[in-house]
Order: sequence, then C-alpha cells, then structure tokens
Amino acid sequence: MTAAELNEEALVAVPGSEPAALRGFRDELTARAESYARGARAEKTWSAYERQWRRFETWCAAAGERALPADPLTVARFLADLAPIWRSATPADPSSSVVAGQVCEREGLRPGTLSGYLAAISVVHQTAQVDNPVQAEAVRRTITGIRRHPGVAPTRRRAAARREPLVEVLRLLKPEEVLADARDHALLLVGWKAALRTDDLARLQMADLHPSEQGLSVHLARSKTDQHGAGTTLGIAAPSPEATVGEGSDESTLLDAGAAWTRWRDLLGSHGILEGPAWRGIDRYGRRPRAGGLHRNSIAEIIKRRANAAGLDDAQLWGGHSLRRGFATEAIAAGVPERDVQRHGRWRSRASMDSYIDAARTFDPTNPTHWLT
Repeated sequence: MTAAELNEEALVAVPGSEPAALRGFRDELTARAESYARGARAEKTWSAYERQWRRFETWCAAAGERALPADPLTVARFLADLAPIWRSATPADPSSSVVAGQVCEREGLRPGTLSGYLAAISVVHQTAQVDNPVQAEAVRRTITGIRRHPGVAPTRRRAAARREPLVEVLRLLKPEEVLADARDHALLLVGWKAALRTDDLARLQMADLHPSEQGLSVHLARSKTDQHGAGTTLGIAAPSPEATVGEGSDESTLLDAGAAWTRWRDLLGSHGILEGPAWRGIDRYGRRPRAGGLHRNSIAEIIKRRANAAGLDDAQLWGGHSLRRGFATEAIAAGVPERDVQRHGRWRSRASMDSYIDAARTFDPTNPTHWLT
C-alpha cells in the first residue's frame, strides 16, 4: 500500500476511530522491521537463543520464579543450578578426583555454555525493553566465580597444522589417481594458505577461486568477521621459480595451492560440473563427485581423518581450526610481520592473535634459555 492510498482511505474513516488501513500499514512495517532485525544475527544463533530461553522459562516455572522480567537473583540461581556441584573432599575420596580440596558431585555445564544462556536471556529482555538482569552485579559475579573455579578444565585448543606435519599428510595423497585425494589436497592447501575457517571453506563456490600466473585468488563473499557481506579477496601466491627448481622443489610443488585447485576444478569439469560448491562429497565407489557441497562438520572430519592416516603424534587434536591456526603459527615463526598475518587472516585485533604468536615463539631465538645451554 502506498502513502497516497493510505491517505485516501483515511479520508473516509469513521470520525474518532483509527482507520483499519493505517493499523494494517503499521503492522506490515512492524513485521518487516522484525524480519530485518532477525537478520542481524545468523539463523543458527537465533535457534540457539530460542532453545536456551525455553529452558530458562521451564526452569523458572518449576522454581516458582518469573522469567520476564527476571530478577538478577533468579538468573544467578539458574546459573548455579546448571553449573557443576562441588563438595568438600573426604579421606574416602580417590586422590585423582580431588581438586583444591573438593570433589565434583555432579557434572554441569561449562562456563562457555552458560554464557550462551546469558546471551539468550539478555536478548529477550532487550527486545522486551525491560531491565536486563544479565548486567547486574550478582549475575556477573556468579558467572565469574564459576569460570574461576579450580575444577574448570582449560579449553583444549586444536593443534596447529604446521608446515612439516602438513607435508606428511599431503605426501600420502594420490591426487592424480584418487578423486577424494585430489579434493582433499586442494581443500587442505586452500584452507591453510588462506587461513580459512571450516565455515569459509564450506561456503566457497567454484566461481570464488581464480588461478593465475601470480597464484590463486580466493573470494570470500561473507565470513564470521564480515556478517554484512562486504566481501574480501585473498591472494595465495604461486611458488617462486627458484623454489620449484633444485633442492626442496618437490615440497614447493606439493604445497602449490593453485595447481592443486586447478587439478580438482578440471576433474569436476570432466564430470560436467562447472559451477556450484567448490568442495563436494564423493560417491560410494570413489568415482563421481556428488551434487551437494560439503558441510563444515564434514570438512573438519576430513582434516581429522587425514591427520590420523598420517600417524601424527597430535592427530587427535587436529580439527576444523587446525589449518587457520597452522597458517598463523607458521607465518609468525617464519618472521612475517604480525600486521600482515593479521590482515591476511582477517583477525580483528592483535589480541585475538596472541595464542598463535605464543605458540610460534616458544623456541624462537628470543627464548632466553638458548643462552643457558
């Protein structure tokens, strides 16, 4: 409905009443605004919020508490109920189960999971335009105390796919003979050299990768740090002519992402596939690519499986984030300026790279113990 049509109907409305057209027009705009507002977060994030809010509502009903608006102490009690329960240790308890004089009586949710519930409760209260209990001191102290408890296990980071172990993985592949090996060779190299997350890899389309003499261009239409879809193009440089001749040339060829992608692209083309997802499953006989693209979980499984097949010592720690961690760690260890690594990997801040930098510099020349040998 246009503004002119709205005004025309308003002229014949009953005096003292709101025109039905005006109410309908406002309702339509409200629905559109809500649709746009929902687009501010990923759909899976909304699904998680809805699931977490329902659990909070159910808990409040059982505990005789009000969910909306919730009292800060209600939220604090909710956190305490979901967190692990600890009791004082006794002489009868096995020493292996004792942590700082306490024993875990009931396993609960990790602090990171509890933070997800707080986010859901916060969003619902903000949307309802009522006081947000999550911002209260009682809630902040409760979640901080849960995080600081000695029994909270540290987050286990994925192993970094450094150059040497990655080469071991790639050497086992036969991309010229096996279709899945050709795909995985290209996938591992593009993910590693472009510092991609599994989400990024899963979203890539064939049209997003462009090989040239300079190397391979990888276009990301959207990513975790680019939810608005501004897009960015990353360059994976081709091996230098010097690197492809003489000692070590076999490794340079093995690590040529452009050549690996071109081979996989041509194989897809030989099956009549010229567009669509860059990474696809292979049929049960290993002969034909499937129509659908790989899910990010499938990509993570490929990385784990290839690390296990290579017999790497830390294969159980390899996963979806290993390629991105490996790029940052290897680049920093090789002396690449931090600002360049940050820009290529699309990290928002220097602080977000700290864990990669620490790993890369554990045994570099700045380590003072080199002077004590």
